[in-house]
Amino acid sequence: MDYFASTENIFWLIWLGVGVAFIIAEVMAPAFILVFFGVGAIIAGATAFFGSTLQMQIVTFGVSSLALILLLRKFMASTFRGTSVDDNSAEEDPALGALAEVVETITPPHRGRIKFQGTFWTADGTQEIKSGATVRIVSRHKKDHNTFTVEKEN
Repeated sequence: MDYFASTENIFWLIWLGVGVAFIIAEVMAPAFILVFFGVGAIIAGATAFFGSTLQMQIVTFGVSSLALILLLRKFMASTFRGTSVDDNSAEEDPALGALAEVVETITPPHRGRIKFQGTFWTADGTQEIKSGATVRIVSRHKKDHNTFTVEKEN
């Protein structure tokens, strides 16, 4: 137990703290690069735990962080990034062109509600459309993808 309490081997705790701080900073500002420095610091802390010199710890930190960034960043970023809706994906949207029922009157500029595929959605249009009318979905709202733009079906 004296080995863990000695001031000679306090560096492993410092590296561990630095590693955790990098990982927390990554959560706060996700750039997906700080996590690799955090893991590099934890690896350097492991070398410190087993008694390596400070120079070796610093080299281990730099080399392991750089290697992790070069080897894993692209793969991990694509894994955790997810998908987004953009203008090109509008052609693939199955809702476009579908029919829906107005359940709350749409009175521009105020939005109403429609029932589409058993779910209620916010909708807007260019003309007043009364409750109970059938509408065709023209597009999704650019800022709120859960809002449809509709037009009255003849």
